Amino acid sequence: MQFFSDLSAWLLPGGRFQSSDIWQGAILLIYLLICYKWLRRLTTGVTSEKNSPAIWVQRHLVFLAFWALVVVSYLALELAADIPVTIFRIFTAFGAAWILIGLATSLIQNRFIGDSTAAVAYLATLIWLFFQIDNGVEFLKNWDLGIGTFSIPVWTLVSGLTAFVFALWIGLALAKLIETQLDRVPRLSPTLKVLTAKIIRIGFIVIVTFVTLSSMGIDLSALTVLSGAVGLGLGFGLQKVISNFVSGVILLLDNSIKPGDVIEIDETYGWINNLRARYASVITRDGTEHLIPNEDLITQRVINWSFTNELVRMRVPIGVSYKEDPHQCIALIIEAAKEVDRVLSTPGPVCLFKGLGDSSIDLELRFWISDPSNGVSNVKSKVLLKVWDALKANNIEIPFPQRDLHIRGSEVIPVRQAHPDPD
Repeated sequence: MQFFSDLSAWLLPGGRFQSSDIWQGAILLIYLLICYKWLRRLTTGVTSEKNSPAIWVQRHLVFLAFWALVVVSYLALELAADIPVTIFRIFTAFGAAWILIGLATSLIQNRFIGDSTAAVAYLATLIWLFFQIDNGVEFLKNWDLGIGTFSIPVWTLVSGLTAFVFALWIGLALAKLIETQLDRVPRLSPTLKVLTAKIIRIGFIVIVTFVTLSSMGIDLSALTVLSGAVGLGLGFGLQKVISNFVSGVILLLDNSIKPGDVIEIDETYGWINNLRARYASVITRDGTEHLIPNEDLITQRVINWSFTNELVRMRVPIGVSYKEDPHQCIALIIEAAKEVDRVLSTPGPVCLFKGLGDSSIDLELRFWISDPSNGVSNVKSKVLLKVWDALKANNIEIPFPQRDLHIRGSEVIPVRQAHPDPD
């Protein structure tokens, strides 16, 4: 405790800020603008979900340069020129503490836990600094913030918001831990895992909000009118948002669409990567990610290629000439289909005699695949190429429509010359 007392005496001589310190704040703002202007481009491309000290330094180059300028100014003014600079001194010490906190928490591999721990530590240092200022707490306790007939002390508001941040951090961390455990339960379906995780997360947020409001001394019954107004606004202004949210819950409950399913909707073919509260993320074969509103998945016609199982039967129409033997053609087509790796042997491919067309014998090849997520058009293409090679190797003609054009002679009808009007 003696260390913190000495630190407080060094940071805040006299225990309060002076009006003469305003110029230091202006210089700090100028330093921050300069660093942000010249270094922000180096940090915008850092989007890694991993944590490491190197990544943390790259993400916080603006702050590190800002702190370095303040340290140089503090050393030059107070230690060399003997000019007291309280704000520079405070930021030098707390900036060093925040850098150490950031580097230490960057060693945590989970970025959410690491960033959350760092945020709590940053907030704790600011609260400690505030308590070192003489009469700081008493000043906020005596300062009421009024909104109409409702008033609340600023200290109650600050302490309530601080408690809310801490409680929310703990709640979200517990929700993240529960989600991780749910992912390891093999008996739960993917949709049930997503729905349970969302309910747990929303439940923690609601509980934390109501507990914080109660701890701040706010009568929850006073929020009845406000909640009614918010509900009315949601009904009129956020109809689509609420509709998509409810549709997402319905999709998770009826298990009609789940992460990993291969679907086709409105000429979009791909597999579901994630189900969110408002939309479903569908990744196509070309790598494009479509964000489809949940309402469209309920109101529009959706083809789920893997709803009950992963087996999908493909149909490929094939025509051969009338002079060919259909028995031989059927056997060659089946053997050609079996040569494609993705075509299943059980159930095996079959070829049916569909009918006698205008210019060809109409056959239809049917085969099964078990991996529709790898595409269906590409496997059709491979099968047709094998069929083409087999038919060509056996000199089997693949017909095309032929038409005979007959031109009839037309009788030329002379046009009568118009007679002049006698009148």
